[in-house]
Amino acid sequence: MLSAWSLLQFGEGIEHEGQLDMSFSLPWKSFRKAIWIGLALLPAVSWSTLSAATLPAGFVETQFGGNLGGPPTAMAFAPDGRLFVCLQGGQLRVIKNGALLATPFVSLSVNSSSERGLLGIAFDPNFATNQFVYLYYTTSTAPIHNRISRFTANGDVAVPGSETVLVDLENLSAGNHNGGAIHFGPDGKLYAAVGENAVSANAQTLNNRLGKILRLNPNGTIPSDNPFFNTATGANRAIWALGLRNPYTFGFQPGTGRMFINDVGAGSWEEINDGIAGSNYGWPTCEGGCAQPNPNFRNPLFQYGHGSGPTTGCAIVGAAFYNPPVNQFPASYIGKYFFADICSGWIRVFDPSTGAASPFATGVSGPVDLHVGPDGCLYYLARGNGGQVFRVSAVASQPLNISVRSRVGTGNDVMISGFIITAGSAKKVILRGLGPSLQQANVPDPLPDPFLELHAGDGSPISANNNWKDNTPAQQQDIIANQLAPSNDLESAIVATVQPGTYTVIIRGQGNTSGVGLLEVYDVDRTATSRLANISGRASVETGTNVLISGFIVGQNIGAAKVIVRGIGPSLAQSGITNSLADPTLELRDNNGALIIGNDNWQDDPNQETRISESGLAPGNSQESAIAVFLLPGTYTAIVAGKNGGSGVGLVEVYNLP
Repeated sequence: MLSAWSLLQFGEGIEHEGQLDMSFSLPWKSFRKAIWIGLALLPAVSWSTLSAATLPAGFVETQFGGNLGGPPTAMAFAPDGRLFVCLQGGQLRVIKNGALLATPFVSLSVNSSSERGLLGIAFDPNFATNQFVYLYYTTSTAPIHNRISRFTANGDVAVPGSETVLVDLENLSAGNHNGGAIHFGPDGKLYAAVGENAVSANAQTLNNRLGKILRLNPNGTIPSDNPFFNTATGANRAIWALGLRNPYTFGFQPGTGRMFINDVGAGSWEEINDGIAGSNYGWPTCEGGCAQPNPNFRNPLFQYGHGSGPTTGCAIVGAAFYNPPVNQFPASYIGKYFFADICSGWIRVFDPSTGAASPFATGVSGPVDLHVGPDGCLYYLARGNGGQVFRVSAVASQPLNISVRSRVGTGNDVMISGFIITAGSAKKVILRGLGPSLQQANVPDPLPDPFLELHAGDGSPISANNNWKDNTPAQQQDIIANQLAPSNDLESAIVATVQPGTYTVIIRGQGNTSGVGLLEVYDVDRTATSRLANISGRASVETGTNVLISGFIVGQNIGAAKVIVRGIGPSLAQSGITNSLADPTLELRDNNGALIIGNDNWQDDPNQETRISESGLAPGNSQESAIAVFLLPGTYTAIVAGKNGGSGVGLVEVYNLP
């Protein structure tokens, strides 16, 4: 449980005016007087009883790791995927593989009164080799001041005695406005946000480092190309930007390197500022945009007022650009900037291209930090209920319709496809075997009269069809109602309601004919709890247009689907397949035909090799191909061909992972 005093102290400092979203409302001067009279005069605000956050349709949240055991302040992902969380009391907790480790990485002796404590964390760009972790914290012994130190990791804990003090900042007078965020920029330099310690004049002088953004070399020395290197003196040459009140959080955009600085306001405005070297953001002359334009100051990109509504608050926190290595959210979020307010408990999204912000989440229990994880999900750090991390994800999409196109021969060279219906209820599917209509797509030598068979996993026949109009009138109507009637009467279709399990589909030419055929499997029952998960197609892979092609549609939900695609050849010999494709290559393309990713041998890329191996779907031969990818809703094509024009029997597989 946090008192109103601790909310005020940590969230905004004692200079805020206006009202908080509590059970009472007092003008700030009366409020401040009450604070100084004694804590007993203030009612308590509990974040432990608040309900789960309200998210946009198609998003869900889950707690990540356990309760942290104390009020948190900041977090950062290590390059290896572990999440490190700073607690105000000095512990640095580690969440590994989704579990909170019992032993902290380090426990520092800090002064945690007011807004002081362990406030920031960053990982060295070369962490994989040097294991350096950087922390921003308030010292516990007089004179009290904020410090930036470097520690060396040994697994999940710090090497004892490895602390190297890099920067000791100015001595503190007030307990609030400490800033605390630290991040490495794209230039490999360490940036630190420092508050003005409740002395507004500090923000406008080059004679101290308070109310500034600092830029340092990783060893704590000062880069000679800093904007005030030749103007300021001594340690103050680290100043990179000034005119800030309490820049508690900031962030860099992956790819562009653009910096946004969140500056906590006093009585009127919270700011998102464009982080540009040498800039002066105007505090205390201006809060928010300057009423009268001032060429000496850089106005905010965005500001919001004080209050307790869905667009107002009292203290801006969190700084997360949505430009992850994999896009789990819908494409409309790419390039956007997430920010939050600790008092109003919301998360909003700022669009740098329009300058406008839109809602994302409400009902968050005291958010203090935001990060986009390596999995493309949004993580928020909340002070409620003893400190918690939550992972927000878009509900993953799934393959809805899948197809395989290849040359259909005779004997063992017919097209064979498999698909899986996951656990749950029975699902209705429609299968089609196409040939003659492929001429309309300029496919040469189409299969003149495809014959379609559906078999259970044990090989027993379920249904067969030569010409789709051979189906019962009810089945024909079902095919027509789903807009899946083949355009040629010689083409095949099957309507089947199947239980969860594995199924095999065979396309052969009626009368031992051959040619290019197309198999399609459609999920026409989106309400079923089961889903169409995986598809495979086995056929003769030749050259030119007679390669093995699989198409699939990802949809149903808004999030990215986790997919692994494989191109198999040599290992088919273990199943008695003669003339298997010796060295398959694999391409994945979008609906415009643009190449998303390609692969020759699945172990070519170490990152891909790791993801494929962890899925349990590593091919049995090093010459075979595989791709691990997150795919947003859309239409995709996988192509298996023989390297250097090779031919033989190949297998394409598309797996939808949970």
